[in-house]
Amino acid sequence: MIDLALAALLGLVAGSFASAVSYRLPRGLPMVAARSACPQCGRALAPLDLVPLLSWAANRGRCRHCGAGVSWRYPLTEVAAAAAFVLIAWAEGSWLTAGLLMVVATLLITAAVIDLEFGILPDKLHIAVAPFALAYRWLLDATLLPALLGAGAGYAAGLALLYGFKLMTGREGLGRGDVKFLAVAGLLLQPEQWVAFPLIAGVAGVTTGLLWRASGRGAEFPFGPALIGALFVCLLLPGNTLGTLGE
Repeated sequence: MIDLALAALLGLVAGSFASAVSYRLPRGLPMVAARSACPQCGRALAPLDLVPLLSWAANRGRCRHCGAGVSWRYPLTEVAAAAAFVLIAWAEGSWLTAGLLMVVATLLITAAVIDLEFGILPDKLHIAVAPFALAYRWLLDATLLPALLGAGAGYAAGLALLYGFKLMTGREGLGRGDVKFLAVAGLLLQPEQWVAFPLIAGVAGVTTGLLWRASGRGAEFPFGPALIGALFVCLLLPGNTLGTLGE
């Protein structure tokens, strides 16, 4: 049995990493060379400023040096990663498969945060997920053929949705990053999980769109977080539950 408390702690650390990467990657900042610093005053952050969740709470959501507010995106990302790690640990029977999914979760949470802020799903994160997804499927199937076929089917489905919606409405219903993400999803999802995936993604997408409009951000919204959430629901729910959803 995987220790859920340990999974939560690892998730908080992974969430801190995801927060840093989601801030630096779309802005073209160095990933590892530069020390973390307050974006307002530029002061480098000490190790005590970087303890996941606790540092933010202890400093009351403000920079310890200049008093500027620290975005809620940081603690929320850390909590989301901790929750994802606990669910993965609960669903998986071994640390090996759980560890692979935890890495995938960290990278995709990073992608979701970037999509919410910038409206893009970076190719670099798709590429980074691929080897861990393939390793996960190899452990499940002892062959990579189903994963590769799934990736091809996911990409083809994404292109069909992209151009089909554009043909009917004159607008693109999916972003290019969403299409590539469907190929990544195909690496991870088994055939029976694909049955429920469109339904869950659709419900999540509608919910995201309604919340996005209610917040006054306009009609166009990032679909990536809904796709990512649906992917993990399908990966972690038991197969018989997914079968019921797909009926």
